[in-house]
Amino acid sequence: MDGVPLCLLPDQDVHHLRIEVGVELREVEVDAVRASAARAEAMRVGLRYLSVRPRSRREVERRLRRDRIDGEAIEQTLERLEALGYLDDEEFAAAFSRDRIRLRPCGARRMRSDLLSRGVAPEDAESGILAAMAEEGVTEDELLECVAAARASRLKGADPVASRRRLFGYLARRGFAAVSIRAWIEAYWPEDSGPAT
Repeated sequence: MDGVPLCLLPDQDVHHLRIEVGVELREVEVDAVRASAARAEAMRVGLRYLSVRPRSRREVERRLRRDRIDGEAIEQTLERLEALGYLDDEEFAAAFSRDRIRLRPCGARRMRSDLLSRGVAPEDAESGILAAMAEEGVTEDELLECVAAARASRLKGADPVASRRRLFGYLARRGFAAVSIRAWIEAYWPEDSGPAT
């Protein structure tokens, strides 16, 4: 504008706003151009952010706010990304949970907590976790077995009482229920003995 770049606009917006070289824009038209540019920038940033890995709606919103993009443009972009299928918190929760089950097994409580911290609604987190467990064909008890056995093998030869306490703390931090942890330890690591092999 007046020889100085004002913003970048998508071609369809240039056509829609009827912008041509030499045309004088009224204040309302300049505002429309700025709004269009904010939406285009929000979409560009959102798509680039999503290209790295799936994200929750809240994560994308935080990223857009960090770039100080207009609130209305952010909301319109989030709605557009959802309409295009790029943002779906329930699917994000399922994908996140599948990765946890495969790569860093933990309990449902830990997965739920991690999803909530990423802005996923509790109902989306719960259905995503259940879907991932069903898809992977595992139960929380099987995940506990896997994690507990791997950790207990590292504690062989150490003081049994201290090792049991360390194992309990580790499994609790990994999101498993105290009752399930105690049951596993009692079944596989009785008092005054090392872990069962």
